[in-house]
Amino acid sequence: MPTKLLENRADIELLVNTFYDHVRADPRIGYMFDHLKGKHWQAHLEKMYRFWESNIFDLESYQGNPMLAHIKLHNRQPMSEEMFAVWLTHWQDTVHQLFHGEKAEKALFRAATIKDLMQQRVLTDELPMFMKRIRPTKG
Repeated sequence: MPTKLLENRADIELLVNTFYDHVRADPRIGYMFDHLKGKHWQAHLEKMYRFWESNIFDLESYQGNPMLAHIKLHNRQPMSEEMFAVWLTHWQDTVHQLFHGEKAEKALFRAATIKDLMQQRVLTDELPMFMKRIRPTKG
């Protein structure tokens, strides 16, 4: 399949939908999304479209705190370094499968940066004080 430039919201939707098709089929991380069904899944996708549209096209269409969301998810369903690596590999593979050009490179760079930051903050205690109140105490 020939690749194309990553140019607009329709491309973001194709990227996110294709990415999640791969992620949800992966037994290593797909189950993390099982709690999102029906309208909740569609709401999640809409949020992800806005998130990546904001990150790739420098728009302000996304409002939210993805770090907080992932900390809460980790509290319910613990994540690991391997899971973050699998997530990034699926993202990279999907971008390369569909797109080329500057915005595709930006999508790859942003995802790698997000993965590193999320992994560091979610899997360790390196959190700002307001987020530490969210994490259950150990022991």
